[in-house]
Amino acid sequence: MNEAGITVERPAKANKAEAVVPDDLAAALGRNKKAQAAFDEFSPSHRREYIEWITEARTDATRTKRRQQALAWLAEGKPRNWKYM
Repeated sequence: MNEAGITVERPAKANKAEAVVPDDLAAALGRNKKAQAAFDEFSPSHRREYIEWITEARTDATRTKRRQQALAWLAEGKPRNWKYM
């Protein structure tokens, strides 16, 4: 197909919906202006990574721990997977 110059059109990718910020995270961000500013400046994919990481926690203790860690990283302006960049 390449030698003949034939191209196949790919279907357009569907845009993912904006992730909904859970109430507990929104309240915590409201109390930390620096973290809120960084969160608002992130791309939708970076915001989604934080939201999914926090909401996937199975226990309330884990969710609270992850929320606190996320606020600390956000206050420093770090994306969720900053260690791998």
